Amino acid sequence: MTHSVSQTSLYLFKPDPAIISTLELLYFDSQTLEQKSKDKEPLRISQPHQKQETGKPEDDFERFNRKRSSAGLSTVSEEQFEDMMDQLSISGSESESEDEDSNVSYLNTQSPFILFSSPLLDAGLCFGAYKSVLNAQNEDPLENLRKLGTLGKGKSALFMIGGGHFAGAIISHEQIPTKGNHGSPEELALQSVRVLHHKTFHRYTTRRKQGGSQNASDNAKGKAKSAGSTLRRYNEQALQQDVRDLLLQWKSELAECEYIFIRASGPASHKTMIGFADSPLVGSDPRIRYFPFVTKRPTSAELKRAWLELSHLKILDLPKTRKDELEKEHKQQEALARSKIQKQTVVKKESAEVGLSRELVSLLKRSKAPALIAFLKKNNVDVNMHLQPDTEFGNTPTMLHYAAANKLSHMCQVLMVNLKADASLQNKNGRTAFELAPLQTKYTFQVARQILGEDYCNWTKTHIKEPMTREQVDDLLNKQKQEDQESSQKLIQEQLELSKQETEQEHTRKFGRGSILGNTEQQNLSTLTPEQRMKVMREQRARAAEARLANK
Repeated sequence: MTHSVSQTSLYLFKPDPAIISTLELLYFDSQTLEQKSKDKEPLRISQPHQKQETGKPEDDFERFNRKRSSAGLSTVSEEQFEDMMDQLSISGSESESEDEDSNVSYLNTQSPFILFSSPLLDAGLCFGAYKSVLNAQNEDPLENLRKLGTLGKGKSALFMIGGGHFAGAIISHEQIPTKGNHGSPEELALQSVRVLHHKTFHRYTTRRKQGGSQNASDNAKGKAKSAGSTLRRYNEQALQQDVRDLLLQWKSELAECEYIFIRASGPASHKTMIGFADSPLVGSDPRIRYFPFVTKRPTSAELKRAWLELSHLKILDLPKTRKDELEKEHKQQEALARSKIQKQTVVKKESAEVGLSRELVSLLKRSKAPALIAFLKKNNVDVNMHLQPDTEFGNTPTMLHYAAANKLSHMCQVLMVNLKADASLQNKNGRTAFELAPLQTKYTFQVARQILGEDYCNWTKTHIKEPMTREQVDDLLNKQKQEDQESSQKLIQEQLELSKQETEQEHTRKFGRGSILGNTEQQNLSTLTPEQRMKVMREQRARAAEARLANK
């Protein structure tokens, strides 16, 4: 049973024939994940977009059979295909997605593995191999697994790059014998990996604490001009050149590899290895695969660990059914369908008002006063209509509210004076348009009140302050502007004085108050010749020395 299966017998490139002969490919339903029986008809696999030999375009019947073959199902006749088409539900997109979900395939494992049953394992267990290794999308996994046993003398390449670290290795499929070696099973497994070539590089390219490459930061925030960013850009280019030189150096070795596994974090790292001029790695190369699991920092040891992970069969638990989750999803879908039906009836009623509101708001934003007036008259729209939907225009329910809240002073005057909008209407918070407006826009309301006159309406309900003429508003604005300038200049002068005092205090604190040389003595010394000046200074020093001796 399970305990008798050794790690060495699970090596894909030299498997135990006793294990391989017992494997049976497992199929699963994508919805329930319940185990299904394998179809008795031989599996026929075709390439995803393979052209027909006749050169004719592929019809629906041929495309349907190709998809069934790729999913591990038997093909159907034209009569069966027509019957299946007749039985499809009218709700095309929903039924189509349900049919796709109910397909049976070996790919529906909800994991990166292809699963195989074997009588060598206990109940509830199975063997698993990575889909990327078996090329499960395009080939029969079980047949491909048997072929791997014939590649025992081949080799594969592994590359990892990210965070300024790079590690690359070319590994032989032929293992190193570890019989007689000491160590844990994990250590012995690492010792068995035969590395033909390996190389690692490291450059400082990652921004400390903030993370991410310098190139990504430049693309997102613009090019920084610090010394660190310049160094990181240089190191990114140097690392790219080092990696490309290594790939060109290994070009002949890479041409002989059966598999090429790559882990590149980010598009820049991907372009470093694939698709550059004379690159031995081309994006369309079918040998190129990507690691289907999380890897650590690129090192030689991590490459070995990743190779062991890829190149061995795994003993896994069979997928469990998800009946509870599926029932929950089914209920959610039913509730969603009901809500869609309810929303559709409401949307049909609101769609006309919503479209009209969008058009009015667009004219307001662009301050198109003549176009707005013409639009309202042509469509017979009330200037005080409530904008829809309420969830968006609850705070600005009318055009006057919207114009006031968005500082559209000219449109506020047009709405009140020309279109006679009601300024006393309130929003959901009980505020009029005047109360939503900023200070300068409020002056527009006061000018409109002066133009319309005190008898026009009950201005108390509008909360608009006393009327003002345009000249009064201009004088008030100029006065405020002058006061702001004077206040700003005064503040600048105060800041300059304060800064000057702080500088002087800091200088005094560090160096103390300086002593000023007497002007007379300085002038007398300046009139002497150099020899006389030296003589006077010697005498001064002598007197000073005598004074010090006398004080002792």
